[in-house]
Amino acid sequence: MGRPLHPCARRLEHRQAGHGYKAKVFKHPNPAKAAKGYTKSRLEPDDLKGETVTQIALWRYYERLGCDTVADRLNADLDKYPPPEPPGKRRARGVWGRSSGYDILRNPKYTGYQVFNRRATRSRRGKHNDPIKWVWSPAPVHEPLIPKWMYDAINAGWKTKQGSRGAEAPNTHPAAARTYLFRGRLFHGCGRRLVGVPRHERAYYLCRPSNNNRGRSDRFTDHENALYLREDALLDAVGRFFADRVFGPDRRTVLEADLAGADDHVTTERKGERARIQRQLAEIAKKQSSILKQAQQGDPDDPFTAALRGSYNELAKDEKQLQAKIAALDEADSSTPRGMTADEVPLIDALPYLATNLAKAPEPYLRALFEAVQLAIVVHDDGEHATITIKLPADKLPEIAQVAERITEPMNPQDLPAQRAGSACEVPVGAPGQAPPGCTAGGTLSAKTGRHFQDAHRSTRSHWSSAPSCR
Repeated sequence: MGRPLHPCARRLEHRQAGHGYKAKVFKHPNPAKAAKGYTKSRLEPDDLKGETVTQIALWRYYERLGCDTVADRLNADLDKYPPPEPPGKRRARGVWGRSSGYDILRNPKYTGYQVFNRRATRSRRGKHNDPIKWVWSPAPVHEPLIPKWMYDAINAGWKTKQGSRGAEAPNTHPAAARTYLFRGRLFHGCGRRLVGVPRHERAYYLCRPSNNNRGRSDRFTDHENALYLREDALLDAVGRFFADRVFGPDRRTVLEADLAGADDHVTTERKGERARIQRQLAEIAKKQSSILKQAQQGDPDDPFTAALRGSYNELAKDEKQLQAKIAALDEADSSTPRGMTADEVPLIDALPYLATNLAKAPEPYLRALFEAVQLAIVVHDDGEHATITIKLPADKLPEIAQVAERITEPMNPQDLPAQRAGSACEVPVGAPGQAPPGCTAGGTLSAKTGRHFQDAHRSTRSHWSSAPSCR
C-alpha cells in the first residue's frame, strides 16, 4: 500500500526492509496518487548484507550448522558479514546472535515471495500462525536471497538435530563415558534421530518412540518397540561405501551407470505436459487469427460477427488458463533441485584414489571426513536397509581429499584405471555468496538382521544429484 512522501518516508521504508534487502522507493504508478505524494517500493538485494543472508542459508543447508556455529563464523569477520541493525539502532549489539540467524532462516520473505497472515494480529495478539495458514503471493515479487526449495528443505528438517551439538568435538561433560561416531548423522524412516546407547560393552544406536510419546498410542503405530544398530557394523558399511563409490577405482563407472538408470519421471512428465499445453496454445492462436480475419470482413452489426467476437473471447479465456498452467510448471521446475548432469561427472575425478579402511582410522579423522562430506544415514522402516548420503561441493573437494589422505595411503598406480591414471581434473569453484556446484551420493545397504545390523553391507546403490546454484 502506498503512503504520502514525507521526510521520514524513505527511512520508514528502510526500516521495513529485512536484513539483506534495501527498499527502492519510486513514484506511485497511479497519476492521481502520485500527485498526492504516494509512493511504491520494491525490495532489492543490499550488497554484502544480501550475500550474508545467502551464505547463512548455504551453511545451514550444505553443512547443517547450528545457529550458534553460524553466529561464530559470522562474528569472525564482521566486515564481510555485517550484523543486522534494529530500528533506531539503540538496541544494536554490533555482533551476530543465535536468534539473528534463526530469524533469517525462518523468514519466508527471503524466497522472493510476499507472505501474508504470518501473525494473528487480531485474534491472538500477534502470535505466530502455523505455516499452513500463511498466504503466499502467486509469484515472486522481488529477487530471492534464498531459493524456495532450499528454504523448504531447511525448515522441514529444522528439528532433526534439535538437542544435538553442532560441533564435532566430543562431549566435555564429566559424566560422559564414551563417544558416538555417528552422533547426529543417523536417522530412522519415522523421522526420528537415533541416539547412542551402551549395550553389552559396545556402542549402539537406538530408536524407541515410546521414550517421549507415552500416552500417545496414535503415533508410530507401525514402529517396532526398539531398534538397535551396532556402530561397528555401520562403520563397516560406510567404509565399503567410501571404498567403492568415493575413492575406489571404479567410482566413475558406477556413477555413470547410476545416472543412466536414474528415474526422472517427474521432470519427464512436466516436459510432456508443457509440450501438450504449448500445442494447445498454438492451436488457439491459429483459431484466433482465423476469427479475426472473418470479423474484419463482416459487418459489425451482423449477428454472425457478434458470435465471432464471443468465440474469440472464449478462446482468450482458454489461453489465459493454459498460460497459468505453464507458469505453474515453470514454478515447479524452479523450486525443484536439478539433477546431476553428465558434464558434472568429472568432478569426482578430482578426488584421489585411496584404499580406505575406516575401521582402523582414528576417530578424530573419521569425524573430520564425515563433517567434510556431510554424511547422513537414513534407516528404512523395515530396519534392514538404509540410505547413505554424502555431499561433494566443488569448492570442498580439496578439503575432502586432504582429510581422506590423512586416513589412508594413495593406491598403487597399477591399481588405477589406465585411462585416468596420472590425469588431472580442473574443478570449478563457486564464487562467494553462491551455492558451490557439487553432487550428492546416496547408497542403499542391506543387513541380515535389522535389529542389530550385524551384516550391514550386502548391496549398494547410489543416487546422485548436483547441488543447484543459489543465485
